[in-house]
Order: sequence, then C-alpha cells, then structure tokens
Amino acid sequence: MSMDAKIQVSAAKHIGTIHPDIYGHFTELIYRSFHGGLWAEMLSVRKFEGDDGEGDQYGVVRPWYPIGRTAQIHFMHDNTLFYCGSQSQKIVSKERSDHQVGIGQGNLFLEQGQDYEVRLNVRQEGIRSPIRVCLEGEGQEVARHEFQMNDTEWTRQSFILKPTDSDPSGSFTITFQGSGTLWLGTASLMRADHLSGYRRDVIEAIRDIRPPNIRWPGGNFVSTYHWMDAIGDRDQRSPRPNYATMGALGEEWEGGKPWEPGDVGIDEFMELCRLTGARPYVAVNAGNGTPEEAAQLVEYCNGPADSTHGALRAGNGHPEPYGVELWGIGNEMFGSWQHGHVDEETYARRHLAFGQAMRAVDPTIKLVATGGRYWFYPGWNQALFRIAGDYVDYLSLHSYAKKYRNHMQKEDLEDPAFAEEFYYYIVSSPYGIEEQIRLTGEEIRDTLPDKPEMKVAFDEWNCWAYRAPRHEVEFALRDGLYTAGVFHAFRRQWDVCTLANFAMTVNALPMIRVNKSGLFFNPQYLVFKMYLNHQGPNLVESTVECDTYPAPEYEQGRPQAIGNIPYLDTSATLSEDGKTLFLAVVNMHDREAIQADIALAGFEPGPRADVIWLDGEHYMTENTFDDPNKVILKEKEIGMEGTTIRYPFPPHSVTIMEFTR
Repeated sequence: MSMDAKIQVSAAKHIGTIHPDIYGHFTELIYRSFHGGLWAEMLSVRKFEGDDGEGDQYGVVRPWYPIGRTAQIHFMHDNTLFYCGSQSQKIVSKERSDHQVGIGQGNLFLEQGQDYEVRLNVRQEGIRSPIRVCLEGEGQEVARHEFQMNDTEWTRQSFILKPTDSDPSGSFTITFQGSGTLWLGTASLMRADHLSGYRRDVIEAIRDIRPPNIRWPGGNFVSTYHWMDAIGDRDQRSPRPNYATMGALGEEWEGGKPWEPGDVGIDEFMELCRLTGARPYVAVNAGNGTPEEAAQLVEYCNGPADSTHGALRAGNGHPEPYGVELWGIGNEMFGSWQHGHVDEETYARRHLAFGQAMRAVDPTIKLVATGGRYWFYPGWNQALFRIAGDYVDYLSLHSYAKKYRNHMQKEDLEDPAFAEEFYYYIVSSPYGIEEQIRLTGEEIRDTLPDKPEMKVAFDEWNCWAYRAPRHEVEFALRDGLYTAGVFHAFRRQWDVCTLANFAMTVNALPMIRVNKSGLFFNPQYLVFKMYLNHQGPNLVESTVECDTYPAPEYEQGRPQAIGNIPYLDTSATLSEDGKTLFLAVVNMHDREAIQADIALAGFEPGPRADVIWLDGEHYMTENTFDDPNKVILKEKEIGMEGTTIRYPFPPHSVTIMEFTR
C-alpha cells in the first residue's frame, strides 16, 4: 500500500544561499568525547589524580591495580612528592630481590605487530633492578621494555612496545624487583599510528563528513575551564576536577570522581581543526572566568609572535597565529545548571565586558552571545540587545527535543503505541526548531532594525530523548529523519541562521560511537554524510502536496506553530555551476511508502539520475558495535524521461535525488 504526492521543483527560482557553517559540529571535554573517544590515549587516570581503590586495591589510584602486594609492600598516593597536579602513585617495597611489585591497568585492546608509544615520568630511590614495562595478554607478556634508573630525580622515559600477540582485554604493567621506592608521576600509552594524539580511525571518519566548523570546549564544561591549565608540556599540565561531567546526574565514574587531565588544550583543539579541515569556534569561560582571561586567549590564538601571549604560543611550537574568528561568550548562562549562571542584565553587562576586552585584542573577531527562547526566558534577549548589542554578531540558541526526557526510559519504547507517539514527536521537532529560529529572527529585526548582520547561531542541537550513563544515548533510524528535518529547517531560515553545531560528535550524544577497538556510525552521521556530499549552495524552490498529520507539541505545553505537518518534507539545492540539482525528501510516515510525481521546472535533466537514501528495516532500528550496519546508506541509478518522474519514497526514509543537466 502507498500514498500519493506531488513535488514541484523550480530550479530557476533562487531563494537564497545556504551558509556552509550550518553543518558545524560541537564537541565538549566531558565524558568519553575526547578521553576514550577522539583522543588516542589508552590509559585512564594517566596522571594518577583520582581516588584510591578499596580492600585489596587500597593505596592504588583507580582503575590501576596493585601487583605483588605483601605485608612488606606499601602502596599509597603521594601528595607531597609529585610530577604534576598534586598527586603521584608511590610504591615502597622492602621485599626480597626476586619479588616483583608494581601496578597495572587492564581492559586494553592490544593488536599483534602494532607499535605502541609509551611515555613515563618516574622517580626512584634505592631500586637496583631495572624498571620493567610490559604489555600482557592472557596471563603472559606479549611485549617488554626495561630501563635502569640511577639518579633520584624525575626522569622521562619514551619507547615503543610491539605485541607478539593480540588480546582484546590486555594489560599494561609497570614493575620492579626487590626493595626500593618508585614514584609514578604520569604514564601514557598510544597506538603509534595516531594523528597528533588523535585516533586515526575517528579523524578519518570525521573527514568524510567535512565539518565546516567545530565548537569547543563547551557547553557546560567551559564555565569552569581555564585555558592556561592546558598548554605547554602535556605531562606537566595539572589535571582538574571535571565539574560538567559530575554535573547534576551524580553518576558513578571509572576511577572515582571524574577529572580532566588537560591533555587536549587549545593547541590540540586547533590541531583537530587542521586535521579535519574545520574552522575553530572557541567558547570562553563566562562562569568563573574573567574578561582579561578571555582576552589573553584571543591574543594567544590571534596575536603576533612578539605579543605577550602570542610569544607564549610560539614558545609552545606554534609561531603562526591561528586566526580564530568565531568566539562564544559563555554557555546557557540563564540556566541554574550552569556554573556562574546569572540574571539577564548581569549577563548582558558581563557579555559587554568580555566583548570589549576581546575586541580590544582583535577587532575582527565575531562574537556569539548566549541567547534564549523568549517564552522561557522573557527579557533575556532584550537586555542583551539593549546593553551589549554592539558586541553581538550571533545570538546562540539550543534545542534537544527533550519533551519526554525527564521521565522517559529507553525501555518505554518497547511499548509499540508509545514508540509511535515518540517517533512522530521526534520527526516533527525540526518544525519547532524552525519556529524558534524564525521568532528569534523577528525579535532581532524588531528590536535592532539597524543591525541586519546579527544572525542566529543554533550551536547545540540534537534529539536527546532520555538519560543514559555518560550521555551515551543509543540513536535509531528515526533520529536520522530528525537530522535531515533540522537541515531543511536551517535551509528555510537561511537568512537568519548562518551558524549551527550538532551536539555532539563522539560518544556523548554522538554521531560516532567509539570503543577501545573500533567504531560505528549512528544515523545522524549517515545523514551528515549524505547532505555534505550531495548538495549545492543555492537553495531553490520546492513545493509538495501530500497528506498531513497533526503536529505534536514541540515542548511540554507549547504546540507547534504549524497545525498539520506534511508527511513529505522537501528541500532542493543547485550546484554552484548550475549543472546539478539535488532534491532531498524526508518521508515521515511510519508505515506507508509515498508515490510522488516529481516535476522539474527550469532544469533539463539527463537520461539518468542518482539516488542515495538512508535505509533501515524499522524506524526503531539501531546500529551497534556488534551489528554496525543495520542502518546504512544505499545508492542506485534510475532512468529519466523528460522533466518528470514518479518515485516511491519508502516509509521512515531520507532520500536525495541527484539530477545532472
């Protein structure tokens, strides 16, 4: 059974130019986004900054474990003698000369023949035996390196280990024999094929979707982040408690309370942008930070090498300025969940002070202000416009399609009736986002008619429907439809919204899920890949006639502005040279295919057209590590006769048709 529809594409009717920055990413230094995700470091708590274990694990910082414990051996965290931060791991042995003692960490994916880079900062007293560093699998060594230490100062050791066998749950151990005292300040283990510290497979996956920009480091995280903590020698950067990860959820965390090791700072972020071809969008700390601190970061990034902080950057190996144009001041400063949250007038004055200090360093930068939905935060935007309007280039908005989130569990979707209700809520939510953008654009124009250059930055968006440990939500095919719908909303609001960022890239609310041995792609990633590789910059007119369904609420108690939503959502673009026409179609019907008569006006296509679509058995279908290809992209070629074609769009699908003159 199928339904019928009509689609008219008028290629000669140019509506506007789509800004490429609407396809940006957002990645935050929380949970496993970087550490355990993007970043190639394999060891957890590598700077020994966490809490001790309990029972037989006492005295050893979790998740490290003791080796060779006896009554003659004392394990402790040392807060008097340490390499960085305020703590090291100390081992005191009074055992006989043939007794092996040390610490280890397990659950590591080891691959035969692969080079692994090891870096240690260690200190000793009275140890006569070599220090032994091993990779172990199934109870036996698969790689070993030994070194002798004769002095009693901190010493850095760097070397390669190459396993002779593979193990999905291998271990890394550091031991010595006999008596003496060993301090471990830092330890690092990375596959040697990393790209400037990033996982090669993750970087290659991000490259395939060509992000135009990446927002960093937060999010809630930025409101307690001090950028100077994370520059210079990575091993000497002091770890800090990660308050955003602790957050309001109160979750248990490997190694006790979560810490941010400082391995990914501003220089590493700029390298991420270089590796992926993205331009940087940097947020500054308006929670417990200061305008002076933010201005210093601008100078570090954009100042010449002979400026105070430009010289600091050059001394860290980056003589050329980074030229960062996009800067956000704070994040969701209206919210009680945000460290340092304030009322609207206080934020407006704070934004003004930050903006003045930052532009005094570089007057060319563009400033993104924390904006708000006026129906939630009345007066917020108005205070900002009145007090700091001259220092606002973009007004930030966020949406997570969270109507059900506070009470919903994923298990609730096992009820088919609720799954269908939830499905239509998710796939309709882009219309709420579009209304949010449109109304905010009207607010800007009505309040600041002489400032048409101020735009909306929708710099956090995703369908975060339910709580999950470490924000590792499992996304389904329906969420791919949502993503395509948001793209269409951004396109229709092309003159208002020129910057947007999907939240987030890896592991936390992710488009890419990463574990120790591999990765898989969520439907959102696949839709990004579709649209970024099959679109033009010129938005042209497309209209559709088809059946509709009643619009669900966008947020609790707030109906959609649109009363009924067409089952088909279309968007058409033309390549820059005008030779290729792209028609994107989302079929939101949960069960029915829709047969559409498509007419192309002002465009004479060739005899063949290419079709790419997001394919999955059901709108609840998910990819997993065990089954990563249940939702995939498929492609085919179809024949054309003249300027019309009849095409069946499958239920719960996203399709792009590519016509060439």
